[in-house]
Amino acid sequence: MILDRVPRKPVWAPSRALVEQSNLKKFQNWLFVKKGLYFRDYHDLWDWSVTDLEDFWESIWQFCDIKSHSIYWEVLVSSKKDFADSQWFTGVTINYAEHIFRHKNATRAAFLYQSEREPQKEMSWRELEKQVAAVAAYLRISGVGIGDKVAAMLPNGPQAVVAFLATNAVGAVWTLCLPELDTNAIIHRLQQIQPKVLFAADGFYHNGQSFDKISTAKALINQLNTIKKTVLVPTLSSEAQLPKTDTWADVLKTPAATLEFTPVGFGHPLSISFDQEKPNKPRAIRHSVGGCLLEHLKTLMIHQNVKAGERFFWHGNTNDAAWNFSVASMLVGAMPLLYDGALKGNALWDTAEKAKVNHLGTTTASLGAFLKEGSKLQGYKFNQLQSLTAMDEVMPAEVFDWIYQNVKKDVWVISFPYHTEIHSSSVGGCPTLPVFAGETQCRLLGCKLEDYSSKTNSVRTELGETNLSQPMPSMPLVG
Repeated sequence: MILDRVPRKPVWAPSRALVEQSNLKKFQNWLFVKKGLYFRDYHDLWDWSVTDLEDFWESIWQFCDIKSHSIYWEVLVSSKKDFADSQWFTGVTINYAEHIFRHKNATRAAFLYQSEREPQKEMSWRELEKQVAAVAAYLRISGVGIGDKVAAMLPNGPQAVVAFLATNAVGAVWTLCLPELDTNAIIHRLQQIQPKVLFAADGFYHNGQSFDKISTAKALINQLNTIKKTVLVPTLSSEAQLPKTDTWADVLKTPAATLEFTPVGFGHPLSISFDQEKPNKPRAIRHSVGGCLLEHLKTLMIHQNVKAGERFFWHGNTNDAAWNFSVASMLVGAMPLLYDGALKGNALWDTAEKAKVNHLGTTTASLGAFLKEGSKLQGYKFNQLQSLTAMDEVMPAEVFDWIYQNVKKDVWVISFPYHTEIHSSSVGGCPTLPVFAGETQCRLLGCKLEDYSSKTNSVRTELGETNLSQPMPSMPLVG
């Protein structure tokens, strides 16, 4: 849709200091020094990113200093039949989890975690590495290797992060189901992928109530004959037991001298998610290791301007953008805050304030509810808060107004309509552009969309589905 160019006033504009210190500006400077490329503004940069597609993604690879265990032969091998089946960085081998552990250090925690019932805690890099190494060793002993599937029915806690990183470390493929789903819905999902190992919570806690999931775990074990090992994770009770299963505590005792990473091809599956069009019978979508690695680094580093040491809190469940990007924020050295459960009243703002969050994310519906209820936030300073992201549709103009009147006058508001298919978004934030109420800021680099005016980077709220006209690395795997 073409956006009418009428004079309008932005609700936010970046300061000169923010622009000059942004990762986007650093990327542009790097392009000038290393490639001899100069761009007048973001639109020129975007135009190059979708015109010289191979040069752009190779620049992202180099700028983000991707660690590979073998060299790539070609950046892009296009498919003549379907560009979604294009091959990227052929010949290269990498590991997603290995890039996260590049940021381990002894001066700050790997991540923070909290729940409705438990106060905020932290996991050190040393403890995270120890636990991931143990779980990875357990998986290898259980016969899990490259291409095998590992499934989990876990809430948003530290065990999910550890199990994901361990799964990726051994070259296996991860999928995570919400414990809130009913038994049949979980069975249908897992029947499609045929997991070899299952991590199952004994239950979950939400909105002040506990929900037992032992019966669901039993049903999964009985009906999925591909499952060879099941690990029961106590989230409700440390006394929970299930016959013929291993406990999380026992798994963490698995001997492991060091954490080893198994490199896999760029197009090897990292994880499997499920579309939301048919909740009862969703389609499985496979996401590649390399595609997710490049896309998450590009989005978080360049578009969200997340930096090492900053605190990242996108609130949501383990089945959406919140969890995926919380874990991915560790790729740039950020410290995510995981929150398990509901946030009633002003709990979202209380948590962000107490945790000194730099990058906060929630849904458009949640922010709209504060507006509808006429909430007036008082007593908050949000001194560290830099950005506030809505992870689904673009917010109406009145929600933007409410944020600037009640949250923080100089916060950078980002609309990031997450698309499961590409494990990211095609539009979102830009730290060097102004923000206009009711619009998202720009098309993301490397994302060529058909329904956009060539004269503007702004997108109205009426934008429908993503219509990419050329390939990008994080498109779902075909075949």
